[in-house]
Amino acid sequence: MNGPFCLMAQDGSDHTPRNRKAQALLALLATSPSLRRSRPWLQDKLWSQSSNERGNASLRQTLTAIRKSLNGTVEVLTTSRLDVGLNREAVRVQWDKSPEGMERGFLEGIDVADPEFEDWLRTMRHSGRARPQPLSAPVSDKPRWKVALSCDPADLPTPATLGCLDMIEQILREQGELELTEDPNDESADRLVHVSLRLLAGQGETAALRLSATDPQLNRQIWAETWMIPIGFQPGNQDVNMMALVFRLQSELTRYMAQTRNLIGTDACPPLVLGAAIPRIFSFQPSELDLAARMLSENMDSHNAAQFLGWQAQIAVINLIEQFTDAPEACIERGKMLAAKAIEADPMNSVVLSTAANARVLLDRGDTSSGGDLAQLAVRVNPANPFAWWAYSNVSIYAGNTSDALKSARIASRLAALTPLQFWCDFQLGLAALAVGDLEVAKRALETSASLAPQFRPPRRYLLAIYAHHGELEKASRMVVQLKKLEPSFSLDGFVNDPLYPISLVRKENMLTWSSFQDLTSVV
Repeated sequence: MNGPFCLMAQDGSDHTPRNRKAQALLALLATSPSLRRSRPWLQDKLWSQSSNERGNASLRQTLTAIRKSLNGTVEVLTTSRLDVGLNREAVRVQWDKSPEGMERGFLEGIDVADPEFEDWLRTMRHSGRARPQPLSAPVSDKPRWKVALSCDPADLPTPATLGCLDMIEQILREQGELELTEDPNDESADRLVHVSLRLLAGQGETAALRLSATDPQLNRQIWAETWMIPIGFQPGNQDVNMMALVFRLQSELTRYMAQTRNLIGTDACPPLVLGAAIPRIFSFQPSELDLAARMLSENMDSHNAAQFLGWQAQIAVINLIEQFTDAPEACIERGKMLAAKAIEADPMNSVVLSTAANARVLLDRGDTSSGGDLAQLAVRVNPANPFAWWAYSNVSIYAGNTSDALKSARIASRLAALTPLQFWCDFQLGLAALAVGDLEVAKRALETSASLAPQFRPPRRYLLAIYAHHGELEKASRMVVQLKKLEPSFSLDGFVNDPLYPISLVRKENMLTWSSFQDLTSVV
């Protein structure tokens, strides 16, 4: 990869495509840790100034050019509707580490005339002469939590236990601040948690799947839950009950790890930045968002860079929508940059994909096509992540696919039930129900969200519109009082007439006629 780009077969024959963008595309794939990139990400780097349709067409033509240059010698490319990759069994990425090679520039002489690719190229060249990484964050030597995952050795593996283990490994692996270990007595761990899975005898035609987490150093049970399943249960890719069980485990582990730092002292327990930052992000309070952004920026390392960047992109989205910034264009550009870097760092992390999908839709001129692709990929990567379903629901609302939006929001709500994320997913369920015109379901979901999060403003805004629309003046006046406490500048006139006030769905449903609020003005 030092010097000019080339693609050589084992016999020495040169299969380098002549097209510079084809070379650039192969370089983008080769520098990914997974040798894969999503199609939207590739389009953003190589055809950033084209429409989505033209970018799609150009990407297809470039892939065709690469295949022609290979002339059927080997299947180098692996493609799907959502992403493009290199075949690990057929490709070796080589860097010239000789003194002469080290003096040559990364992708020397390449020029594709796209500002996004040029930015990426400058970043890669700036990262040093050794093999570049997508991000140049230093490797952290901070203490880290480890999780030892095991089944009872007396239990025979079943589809239920194996499926559950796979889901647990996936959702914990995506958490940026802990590691999985196979050694239950791992002495290298600064803090160790045991997660065990047992299949117990049930009653009749059922069995009991017992999932528990313990802290061996404190001799404390962190969490345990039993799920009754039919004998011979075969887990599907989207078994909501099992996915919800796994997400509750992840939520309880995250909460425990964050709280334990306070329980046993700062020197004895590694910090959990995400556990502290994410609640601040969802507070929708400017000072808390600023603090979360600083926490994520200052504590990022090579282990968690992708998630930390993704959550910073989510902060940019909230700052823009809530009008917390006096420089909206700069906020948009920063959010897009953070989302792109997050995907570059880890294109197969469902949290990263979800935050990037959200940024695409809300920051990048309503790009529902690539945003939808990213959200759909997030669901495929980890269907037990409610935030992935939330993102897919959100994209679907903006794309006008309201039935998909409601279906996805229902799944997100079920997965997040009884976890700290429930208020956020119930809020999304309320929006999706509102989009399909089911005001009763919308009202119930929004009321639950508001009850679970007393400082959370968005559901109260939509409840005010629904209550006023139904003539429920007492409830509407209560929402006005709460909103005035949470938003000192709140006014009914701005609520109804300000096109930038963040209640786009009720405005789209024509629920903001002043006549609905006339009686309310005499009450509040």
